[in-house]
Amino acid sequence: MGLAVACGVLAVLGSAVPPALAQENPPAPPAYTLKTVPADLSRVQDGDPLQVVVSGLPAGSVAVLKICPTRLPDNLLKPDFSTGTVQWQPDHDFGSRVRAYCGQEFSDELTGQRAGAHNVTRVRSHTSGDVVFDVTVPRGQAKPGFVGFDPKYTNFDWDEKNFPWADNPAVSADGQIRTRSWSYSCDENTPCALTLEIVGADAAGNSFDVFDTSRVIRPAAPGLAVQGCGGIGAETLNASMPERFGRTAVAWNQLLCAPTGGSQPTTIVGETEDAGLKAFDTGASDLAVTGSGSALAKQAVRSREYVPVGLNAAVLATTGWSPTDADDNGSPLISRLTDTFSMTSGELALMLSQGGQNPDTTGRGGIFRDGSAFVARNPALAKVQASPVPSEFLNPVVRAGADPTALFWGTTGEAGPGTIPVVLSTVLAETAEWKFPDSKDVYGAAAGKSPGVITDLGALDPTGNSQHNVDGKVGQLAVRKAVDSVMTGTSAACFGGCLNWVVTDLATARAYGWKPVALPNASGKFVEPTEASLQAAAGSMKEGPDGTLSPGTATDPAAYPLTFAEYLAAPVNPLVDANCVPVKPKQDELATVLKMARHGGQGALAPGLAPLTPALAGEADARAAKVGTGTAAESCKQRDEATNPPAAGATGTSGTATPVSNTSAPAGSPAAATGPAPAAAPTPASVLAAKNLADATAIPPFAGAGVLGALIPLLALLVLVTLPSLTAYATAGRPVPPWLGRTTRAVVALAERVRFGRAA
Repeated sequence: MGLAVACGVLAVLGSAVPPALAQENPPAPPAYTLKTVPADLSRVQDGDPLQVVVSGLPAGSVAVLKICPTRLPDNLLKPDFSTGTVQWQPDHDFGSRVRAYCGQEFSDELTGQRAGAHNVTRVRSHTSGDVVFDVTVPRGQAKPGFVGFDPKYTNFDWDEKNFPWADNPAVSADGQIRTRSWSYSCDENTPCALTLEIVGADAAGNSFDVFDTSRVIRPAAPGLAVQGCGGIGAETLNASMPERFGRTAVAWNQLLCAPTGGSQPTTIVGETEDAGLKAFDTGASDLAVTGSGSALAKQAVRSREYVPVGLNAAVLATTGWSPTDADDNGSPLISRLTDTFSMTSGELALMLSQGGQNPDTTGRGGIFRDGSAFVARNPALAKVQASPVPSEFLNPVVRAGADPTALFWGTTGEAGPGTIPVVLSTVLAETAEWKFPDSKDVYGAAAGKSPGVITDLGALDPTGNSQHNVDGKVGQLAVRKAVDSVMTGTSAACFGGCLNWVVTDLATARAYGWKPVALPNASGKFVEPTEASLQAAAGSMKEGPDGTLSPGTATDPAAYPLTFAEYLAAPVNPLVDANCVPVKPKQDELATVLKMARHGGQGALAPGLAPLTPALAGEADARAAKVGTGTAAESCKQRDEATNPPAAGATGTSGTATPVSNTSAPAGSPAAATGPAPAAAPTPASVLAAKNLADATAIPPFAGAGVLGALIPLLALLVLVTLPSLTAYATAGRPVPPWLGRTTRAVVALAERVRFGRAA
């Protein structure tokens, strides 16, 4: 009976090959090389792109990547049948220990999903001769579970005859809860090993099974903490900026304060550009970063200079896998997408205006269908097909990245007002294809019309009946999470290739390893965004009325068409305290920051940002020289006027900026304070916006040193402008939806703006 039970246990749990069947003289392991990108795994963060390459293996080799503790327990037992009865002996075999203690699902903290770098199998490429893992850095914890043949963590009950060693009593009647369960963590305080099991056979046919644990990883939580500085000082400036500029701002801080350990020059306030410009206008922030000048400013009372500090670009980026390779048997092998797709402006306009549903017919303008010009022009795209049975109906769905079961239609981007939709739509507005389908029941009054120039990707769904042109997410983390399963290749849809698409900027695309598409410029040439193409564009772009470069005006034949410049909005009048007294230490710090940004800081721009051209650098010097040259009296006057703007219809003493037209954006001037406004009846659009906002609050926002910085201003803005009040539901006699209740509670809890970027 004991023998039968033990055999049954082995059948269920699996076991290493019995010693009697193993080779007495196993072959020497193959000579191979192991490389990781990045090479230094002690400074990585959760979610960073990670590539593991094994070279020099024989044909047909296979490797499995796991995340394991650096020290595996050595408590396993194995059955010995040599005496005819079960005898339990220590099992020190390393492979058995890896499979026993590293077999659980590993949950990644960043995405809240299964880590794509754990229990991943890859085969050798016949083309390169390498086994390649393209994953992301994991950080988190293994799902607690049981280890069958470890006495401390077993899920077998003690039995004197069969399992006399079992020492993990059940504490629930069904045995699912026991005294102990096995788990392990992987983070900066608990490093773990990238464990590779490499299996194959040498030229003589002798098989090998070797393990490599030489690479230790210390993944930190994602964030933009300023390192090596002395924290916030009296002279530290408040700098409002969108998330895309955060990495550069941290690098600039460290350039100035890390060598001496002094206080950091700026506190990074992460918020949408419209909120940042408002904070700058009222004096809540001393600086603001924007890529579109005054286009997103609802008011522009404070005198300012827009000082150019770098070049960026709006991009449509793709992430995913395509069967562009082959294994040693000649079978298709999917690999991380490295090709640059070429897309016409008309195709881009169709993709973002014709709805994300039904890409096999009219959705996405039909650009993903078999035989379309877009598919025919891009071989790696054409190879992405439905699996296991390709079809003309399913292939477009996979290429578009649509996942109806998750209500995600393959294209995402950051929600909220920003430069990216402004630049993108300014160029697309010149194309005939930039218009909504002529369907009034879906698009209402906008049916058949052009979206025009928009400030928010949400404007591409002008009614509450969303067509998923762009499924906007609140913050970079939520965008990253939306594409995680395709990005890491763990999606079930990836067997025949899989893709997702992101409307973003070049610096963000580079940070996450997303591949921007090439777009045609004024000369009709397809150009991808690079340092050279951004600088070519900047050298031939026109200036707008506010002195910033106007998108879509580049004429250089080498220019990338969606280039824009990043600017620091800096005050012409001096910085003053609450009593209107100039604050010289802060003014001196501001001068230092501006000088660094124009000179040494050009070499510390985040990947994807291009340095200024000589002409722009000269313009930056000229504009920076005007900062702080005004008067303290004018500074106070403008601060008061910006903080207490005139009522609607009144004439102020200072001019206001004319924002880009956007019917989905809140009005630029506040209503007169004549009494409480009546409760607004919920509309389909406002209900959808509020529901999306409620859903987003369950997703951790972009993780700066203070992780809520980017989310809270947007929450406050959307709630104040579009969220139907609880009173409206009560008046209508309708129950308050659960998501609205969650939103209200979340907004109350997050009322105070959180600032991030403090020294860690």
